[in-house]
Amino acid sequence: MPEKNYAESRARLEAEIEKAEQKRRYYEQQEKILSRKVLPQLTRKERTNRLCTRAGMLESFLVHPELLTNDQVMDLLRIAFRQKEVKEALDEMLKAIDEETN
Repeated sequence: MPEKNYAESRARLEAEIEKAEQKRRYYEQQEKILSRKVLPQLTRKERTNRLCTRAGMLESFLVHPELLTNDQVMDLLRIAFRQKEVKEALDEMLKAIDEETN
């Protein structure tokens, strides 16, 4: 009889351990899901709004933007961002943002 009780107790304990492991995996997964939600992320609506707003800003500087291809606009931006003054201005803006957040 003691061997039977021992085997039953062992089986019961192993089942409890497995159940506890399943709960642990479940809660770890829930933690991952929640941590991703907590991280600041742009929503699709906010991103779309930002892209449209900035595209509108860019087009306000282009003469007849509808005549230019996407490649031509990209070439123009590459040229503009190679300029020393533009690089310096962007660096200063990013540095100011970094200082504000720290």
